[in-house]
Amino acid sequence: RMVKVLQQRKNKRLYQQRRYTVEPMQGLIKNIFELERCWMRGTRNNRWLFAAMGVVVQRPQYRAWREGRSPWAIKTEVLGR
Repeated sequence: RMVKVLQQRKNKRLYQQRRYTVEPMQGLIKNIFELERCWMRGTRNNRWLFAAMGVVVQRPQYRAWREGRSPWAIKTEVLGR
């Protein structure tokens, strides 16, 4: 029943805002690496990989903030494209 509710256009937009308000780092990493889902649970390797992605993202994010740019618009810097 909840899946049906979340599939509605209005609720889909509202739920997508959660990535930027409740879990900003997870939302940023999901956006940069184009991940559909990010699970923090699981083996220790999953957690370390997620932590490593967070560390990789922090430097360009800090640089963008110091230069007065949006710290959310760093995808090309992180991926090197």
